[in-house]
Amino acid sequence: MPTKPAGARAPQDHQPKTEKPKIESVEIDLPDGFDDDGAPKFRTVPASRVTVRGIEVTVPKEALDDFELLDDIRATQDEHDMSRFPSLLRRLLGDDAYRTTLDALRGPNGRVSASDGAEFVYDVFKALNPNS
Repeated sequence: MPTKPAGARAPQDHQPKTEKPKIESVEIDLPDGFDDDGAPKFRTVPASRVTVRGIEVTVPKEALDDFELLDDIRATQDEHDMSRFPSLLRRLLGDDAYRTTLDALRGPNGRVSASDGAEFVYDVFKALNPNS
């Protein structure tokens, strides 16, 4: 059997299969202050549940309509500022889901590599807006 020369690339049909992100529309309850008795109130909002790389996250649609999110996106694109990716993910998911997602992304050394974290954020955005 012939060997593949160094630097040769496999044809498109021989590339490893990548898992297509799964996305579904859902409604979720978000905290909305407290009532007169001090009990928490909630409001129901539309959201997208996305599964990327085996990790399921839920992004409220309103999280995409965030002025500060736009600044973080601009900084990552125009200034190549990798330090904004954690802020992007936190704005999309909220604090609790952010921590849970980071735990799912942790490598054997207990850290989330910058490239894995940035790739995950990119994959989530790509799943939310597949035509971009």
